[in-house]
Amino acid sequence: MMRLMRPAIWVLAVLVSPSLSAAADEKPTETLASLKKELVAASEELESRRKPGTTEVEQKKALDRFYETAADLGRRAMAIVKRHPDAPDALEALMWARKAGAEGNAELAGVVYDLVAEHYLDSDAILPLCRTAWVDAVKSPQVETCLRAAVERSKNPRVRALCCFSLGRCYQELATAARDLNDPVRREIREEILDRFGPVVIRRLRSLDPEKHTREAEACFDRTIKEFGDQQPMGTFFPPLGDQAEGMLFLLRHLGIGRTAPEVEGEDIDGKPMKLSDYRGKVVMVSFWATWCIPCRELVPREKALVERMKGRPFVLIGVNGDNNREQAKTFSAREGINWRSFWPGGSKQGIPLEWGVSVWPTVYVIDADGVIRDDGLVYFDEIYGRKTPEKIIESLVAGVEKASKR
Repeated sequence: MMRLMRPAIWVLAVLVSPSLSAAADEKPTETLASLKKELVAASEELESRRKPGTTEVEQKKALDRFYETAADLGRRAMAIVKRHPDAPDALEALMWARKAGAEGNAELAGVVYDLVAEHYLDSDAILPLCRTAWVDAVKSPQVETCLRAAVERSKNPRVRALCCFSLGRCYQELATAARDLNDPVRREIREEILDRFGPVVIRRLRSLDPEKHTREAEACFDRTIKEFGDQQPMGTFFPPLGDQAEGMLFLLRHLGIGRTAPEVEGEDIDGKPMKLSDYRGKVVMVSFWATWCIPCRELVPREKALVERMKGRPFVLIGVNGDNNREQAKTFSAREGINWRSFWPGGSKQGIPLEWGVSVWPTVYVIDADGVIRDDGLVYFDEIYGRKTPEKIIESLVAGVEKASKR
């Protein structure tokens, strides 16, 4: 969610990945190294042009220029792949091109997945790409085509399993984008997010049938459970695919906007029992956070300000902490002045986060006083990062409860 909301987060995803430079030649290793140096230079220039004091227009120009440079470097990296598909560095160059250049370029993203489908469907090296391919689903239909080809044609059982699950995530993401683009409140936000990919991408997404894609997502998750349920293609750090697919099905069927939020029972970080339904009658913001999540930590001051502004009003913020170490969560909460309660399920890949299909941190839900989900974070994050009326959706819901109580 949050990953979608801010260009700064998109840029971070590029800055922490490998970098590139220079024109392609017949020495893939040297070319790749040169391209990496060139992206480092572009990243440094971007940061210098986005320092405090620069205007929003200047920052946007700097970001646009960076994306143009990154896309050019991505194209040059893919030229290596096209000329030397069997070279040792070819697949590394392709994965890098996806992270650096395709982040802001839909056409480039499509070419990346075409090349994967053509040359590398049997390779374990594409597993990291397969795991996060759903992020690129809105950019190009080639993402869906590549994942489906992997499920049906790959000779690698790990690739088939992971791509079946990721194909479900792909359909899920497409359904969400289509709904947002046809929603009067969420349309403007989603269009702003997708603007850099161009009008063709937006028209394609708006034309999709969200119900059809939701059914296709469910079919992929059901197949994952039946055929690949016990597999862990990325290692034991991630739960079995069947457990992850169960969480995604739960999300699709129970956590949509307009649905009643399911009950949550557990312990807080102090070991005391708590239930979500204990707060019925108040507007509730559920925030999935962890100390290892940088965007989560950046959100804390805003959450503290929100809680302070809402003091004495029918509102409560509830956290779901994703740390494996309870004491670490308690120490951080005390140090940062977090005075609201948080469920502690024992980690980010079990309990409530797994059951609710949470894979992006932070994730936020806004629930009204009747227990109905009103926002899944898109509007909330858009409001706090650049809108003129912070937390407008929460304020309007709280005001509604107050008005009703006076009748």
